[in-house]
Amino acid sequence: MILSLDVRAQLKDIFEKELKQEVKLKLFSQAIGCETCSPTESILKELLQIAGDKISLEVYSPLIDKDVAKSYGIERVPTIIIEGQKDYGIRYIGLPAGLEFSTLVQGIVLASKQSPQLSEKTLEIVSQIDLPIEIMVFVTTSCGYCPMAAIMAMNFALASDYISAIIVDASENRDLASRYYVSGVPKIVLNKGVAEFVGAQPENSFLGYIVATYNKLKNGQT
Repeated sequence: MILSLDVRAQLKDIFEKELKQEVKLKLFSQAIGCETCSPTESILKELLQIAGDKISLEVYSPLIDKDVAKSYGIERVPTIIIEGQKDYGIRYIGLPAGLEFSTLVQGIVLASKQSPQLSEKTLEIVSQIDLPIEIMVFVTTSCGYCPMAAIMAMNFALASDYISAIIVDASENRDLASRYYVSGVPKIVLNKGVAEFVGAQPENSFLGYIVATYNKLKNGQT
């Protein structure tokens, strides 16, 4: 058992109060060459035990289930997909341990409620986006501000079919962190570098970077 009895009791209370619709978790994992795949699977299975029929889990190997992996754009393991009634484009790449465990839990709650926690004005602006925007959030398990940035990105992914939120553990994915010059977290990279910023920014600032990225895409500046 990875989760303590106290944590399990807290989660049971959260899930009973907050989960509205079923959440489907999909884990892409492999036994060889991935030290964090097994503990990630163990954590997700414990969440299933606590949540009962409100959460389901499917485990895939990208080496065996190639078609499924391709359909979800899976390139790394472990990758967790958090789905509600549909795929919202929410991904977590790495082991959701430490402070990032709360990101996983909040992502599950958001997908279950299917209602982004954003202002009406923000939702109105986001509804006008009609080009794909990928929000990649680099985090570490010891970063106090990272969950806020990750959850904000997830909210935007819930708000638009064109927006995806990819949460990446920088320590586990050093090549990606190096590619995007991650020296501090949370670091947010939009559309592979069209825009980027560091820190858990408030909603309006986060939205500003999304709109700036969209405008560049619209004007063919990328």
